Amino acid sequence: MKPVAIIVGSDGQDGQLLKKKLKSIDYSIVGITKNTIDITNPKQVSKLISKTKPKEIYFLAAFHHSSEEDINNDRELFCRSIDIHVTATVNFLDAITFHSPLSRFFYSSSCLVFAPSDVLQSEYTELKPDGPYGISKAAGMLACQYYREKKKVYASIGILYNHESSLRAKNFVSRKIISSAARIARERKGHLKLGNLEAQVDWGYAPDYVDAMHRILKLDKPNDFIVATGESHSVNEFSEIAFSYFGLDHRKYVETDKSILVRENLMRIGDSSRLRKATGWSPTISFDAMVRKMAKEEAELINEE
Repeated sequence: MKPVAIIVGSDGQDGQLLKKKLKSIDYSIVGITKNTIDITNPKQVSKLISKTKPKEIYFLAAFHHSSEEDINNDRELFCRSIDIHVTATVNFLDAITFHSPLSRFFYSSSCLVFAPSDVLQSEYTELKPDGPYGISKAAGMLACQYYREKKKVYASIGILYNHESSLRAKNFVSRKIISSAARIARERKGHLKLGNLEAQVDWGYAPDYVDAMHRILKLDKPNDFIVATGESHSVNEFSEIAFSYFGLDHRKYVETDKSILVRENLMRIGDSSRLRKATGWSPTISFDAMVRKMAKEEAELINEE
């Protein structure tokens, strides 16, 4: 009988990549999206867990927006973030306790639970979020730790730093750069406005990060893990590589406009030593190769249109 994995947020970048990976090793996948069940409803979640009794649950659902996407309502941001990152998380953890105590739970958290720093951040770094997304993600982490310690639920946390692929939504700066470079190369005209070219980011390759998720749930004991490359690269570097793939000099097409930033994307770099030691994980692709791969896939996508 195939092992069953529930992927909450199966239609997002990570969900699609994880689904592909688990299917390749003969898992049966139950994909949860906005259109399947209401994950903020405890009765619906309990029914799902009771019926499927999954081996693994990957909680990848998130309410987030890019640093250049404005939602001018703090209350809305807090409420929607807490609904997904805390209330829904607790619904799954509680359902596991009562209906499927052998299930293993993975919670996808974010480096935004930490304050910006030019020092490598580890699992021991103080939680110090500064916005609704990070605050609610930190609360979700604390809920996982509570159920792990008090209820003996196998609940592991991955604190994920930026990770990209061609499946990334176009409102994120990485995909925005790639798609703009491809468009300008095709049309031989146009410009791209970015908020901060000097912003430093710990950027990894998304398929590597979903591989880390699966490795984490294979461990004998649950724990918290940083998933990161430990390297930082600027938005300018990303732009240079992406535009050069299409034979363009990014300096001729990329403009800085700080007015489009709704929050500063300040530096956070992760130390994934614990993950590497426990699972043997490491990035399979360099930053340069990742950007070029994304550019190649964008070009192929355009040619299919």
